[in-house]
Amino acid sequence: MSKELCDCGKVAVWTYLPSDFVYCDDCVPRGCFCNHYHCDMNAYHPPLLNRILPEGDENVDWKWIKKDEIWTHIDEKGREYPCSEYMYVEDGWEIE
Repeated sequence: MSKELCDCGKVAVWTYLPSDFVYCDDCVPRGCFCNHYHCDMNAYHPPLLNRILPEGDENVDWKWIKKDEIWTHIDEKGREYPCSEYMYVEDGWEIE
């Protein structure tokens, strides 16, 4: 089977679940408030995701969005992750 392609021509590894839009790892929109974590326990955030401080190394595993207040996980290239409404398939999406 052949693979879905991003508009840029690369194999699409991300898809936006509410639609049929597909993206390669370079073109997927990154950064979303749904992936931001507040250090303040009293700040609004879904309860299971609320953490006080990130684990791992700063600027390797996570980075500050707002210093000492809001942080997010980052990938091995230092990029924020896409919105949680995107799904990733390492080998790319197959055309049905």
